[in-house]
Amino acid sequence: MQRIAAWAQRHRERRRHGLVLAVAGVAFAVLFAGVASATTAQKRENVTLTVNIIPISNTLPLDIGIKQGFFAAQGIDVKKVTLQSGNDIVLALANNRGEIGYIGYTPGMIGRTQGIPITVVAASETEGASEADNWQHVVVSGSSSIRSPQDLVGKTIALNALKGVAEIVVRGALDKLGVDSSSVKYTVMPFPAMPAALASGLVDAVHTPEPFMSQIVAAGGRVVLAPGPVLGRYFPNGCYCAREDWVRANPGLVTRFRAAINQSLVYANSHPDEIRAMLPAAIRNIRLPTWSPLVDRVQLLNLAKLAKKYGAITTLPNMTKFVPSFVEGGRTLQATVGQGAFLTLRLDGRIVTRLRAGKYTVAVADRSTRDNFHLVGGSVNRATNVAKRQNATWILDLKKGVYRYSSDGSTKRKAVFRVA
Repeated sequence: MQRIAAWAQRHRERRRHGLVLAVAGVAFAVLFAGVASATTAQKRENVTLTVNIIPISNTLPLDIGIKQGFFAAQGIDVKKVTLQSGNDIVLALANNRGEIGYIGYTPGMIGRTQGIPITVVAASETEGASEADNWQHVVVSGSSSIRSPQDLVGKTIALNALKGVAEIVVRGALDKLGVDSSSVKYTVMPFPAMPAALASGLVDAVHTPEPFMSQIVAAGGRVVLAPGPVLGRYFPNGCYCAREDWVRANPGLVTRFRAAINQSLVYANSHPDEIRAMLPAAIRNIRLPTWSPLVDRVQLLNLAKLAKKYGAITTLPNMTKFVPSFVEGGRTLQATVGQGAFLTLRLDGRIVTRLRAGKYTVAVADRSTRDNFHLVGGSVNRATNVAKRQNATWILDLKKGVYRYSSDGSTKRKAVFRVA
């Protein structure tokens, strides 16, 4: 965070010198616009984009999009560079090391409020709806005496960065559960180092995503806190961002990147087996995020308020500039099929009876081999497999009208809601 502040000060000092270069650049662009246009008309070569990422499974849709040719179809070659935290990526973008970066929303807010013009170009993923389906938790070793969030008082939790999304959600969840988050110690550690540090007793607990979380649990570790689901179902986590000036200078390229990554996110949700096949065999059963091209602006504002509360930022960012209107918004609906004729559709934990028209991510957890979830209304007709337990994620545009969800299996249970 201090490095981000130092960069912002240097940037302000250089800004006035940049005006002269900007004027010269405009003249250069006008002079050679015709030549560039003629060249493009003859042949459009692929553009190489450097995309900075952190070493977690959340960025696997980027890999599968490359593999499936979604980026190539948009005339983009992706060069991936791995860094250790979102703050590192913000600094890299600030110093023109890479055009796009995958980060948590919090580091982007920090950069933006400290003078680094970070803006979101595409959404990525959310946390889960419960401890059972979430992909990042606070975990301890099997021999630890820590059994509950209350036992974390006075203990040390390793995070991949301070004042980042991890610290914000951990502290927010602890305080919401009645545990004073300031009574817990926090230290910085790269995700790959966390399993060994926990096993050796170097730290008491770690907040870590997949695949490291499953590695720890497989070795006997235990989950003691699921921060995201405590704060809200499908709490926003990650995004792809860039510098605002680069976005303004490359609107067509931004549109093409967003089209490719959005296609990749939807494909990843629909083909979890292909995502798992990209992982080493020992960790293919890890929990996967809910990827979606839609951002929940309501929950994102809640995250910003928590970031301000815990000192990551001193003022709320301009949210309309941080997440421009071209990044589509939408809420996440939780559909559940359980044993014993259990069939529900919820928004923020409440049964859906009425919704506003718009786009939604529908996250289906189908735990039955006798029933399924079948949603019908308007032009929508989507269903899971009756005989198969599965997770599914649909991105739907719900128009005004009446919608019905039911089971095509043994119970024939059904319910109705209205979109207005």
